[in-house]
Amino acid sequence: MAMQSTAQAVIPMIGDPVAQAATPALWNAHFAAHGIDAVCVPVHLPPAGLAAFIEMVRHARNIPGFVTTIPHKAALPGFCDTHAPEVAALGTANTVARRPDGTLSAAMFDGHGMMDALAEAGFRPESAALAICGAGAAGGAIAFEALRRGAERITLADRDAPTARRLAERLRAAFPAARVETGPAPQGAILVNASPAGSGDDATCPFVQDEIAAAPLVADAVTQPKETPLLAAAHRLERPSVAGAEMAAHQADAMRRFIGLA
Repeated sequence: MAMQSTAQAVIPMIGDPVAQAATPALWNAHFAAHGIDAVCVPVHLPPAGLAAFIEMVRHARNIPGFVTTIPHKAALPGFCDTHAPEVAALGTANTVARRPDGTLSAAMFDGHGMMDALAEAGFRPESAALAICGAGAAGGAIAFEALRRGAERITLADRDAPTARRLAERLRAAFPAARVETGPAPQGAILVNASPAGSGDDATCPFVQDEIAAAPLVADAVTQPKETPLLAAAHRLERPSVAGAEMAAHQADAMRRFIGLA
């Protein structure tokens, strides 16, 4: 019997916990639909096992890369050899590609996913103003990518005000000419939710009605439920909107390209 010349590509998705992640099922459906010999596998990995896992990946020739959910995004850059600009600036990563020589390259794709989804909705970032609720890994990546694509002004808000201020400082260092501030959304800004507000059973809306009514576009990174309180308000007020599923789809495409499995 002839042996396969190459083993099936395996893409771990690590997290603690990881059972809630939709990525493995979605990626496996993509691989099946496109005839790609690969499988995405959830791995419940506590932080204590991260170093050993990384060392294994360096030597595993049929692991072209891996993706992560909480709580590993901040720790990953320290284990990798090269970093995309957003990782170098913000210190978080959600995707790691293994290169043929065993070196590891880290990138963060929340910002790419959201900005590509906004572009599909007709948004052009040049000289635009964005108000982002949530100054964690996702909010930072979205702000960074918006500035990289030419946004003029970013306003950040977070339940933990010092977190928003620290992110603003990092963004100003990376984009000295940009206007980055913290506080409520300025009138007419594009509104982006990158916080947990509205996810699951949380009925919180991250922006007030007047802000939503004045927004040229509203976007939510939350994927469940499909219609978050923010998106429901945008629909009531007849404002254009981008859902979390649209961001997630664009992000997944970019992540797979990065690890060589488009």
